[in-house]
Amino acid sequence: MAGAERSRGDGWRAAAGALLMTLAAFGTDGAGADPAVKAAGPPAPDFSVVTADGGTSSRASLAGRPALLIFWAPWCRVCQRELPRLAEFARSGRPAHLRLLAIGFADTRANVEAFVKARAEAFAFPTAYDEDNRVAEAFQVTATPTLVLLDGAGSIVLVHRGGGLLQNPRFREFLADSPR
Repeated sequence: MAGAERSRGDGWRAAAGALLMTLAAFGTDGAGADPAVKAAGPPAPDFSVVTADGGTSSRASLAGRPALLIFWAPWCRVCQRELPRLAEFARSGRPAHLRLLAIGFADTRANVEAFVKARAEAFAFPTAYDEDNRVAEAFQVTATPTLVLLDGAGSIVLVHRGGGLLQNPRFREFLADSPR
């Protein structure tokens, strides 16, 4: 019995340790206590994805203008709520210079494509499938949705996990400070 109790205790401690390491790795933005937001400044990793319309989006093709990468999955309930909001933002609220790119991952290509086809109104921006989650891994994306804001130089300005990006003060500040 003592061995079983120790195993359960060790498992709990291991899980708690893993959670703490995850929180430490993602941190906060330093400006507040919001763990869903991480400000950074390193260059975005090189990546390339083929969009649903057959085009290619890459770090190089996005250079020169800021871009918002939207990592999402069809089974993600928060994504299902946020994608239509982001589509509305893309249609009527975004600055013309800001590019948006949705990157479906963490599911099969068939599921991602079926979701996009069934909800075309939620995709007012190019959409791509992340084969083998390579792009998500390069950006260290471990949650859906994760939104990564790149500046025109291709540096990571903001990483936002979860819903509510459009209300994020740092995102709003970036938009307000960006040239029109």
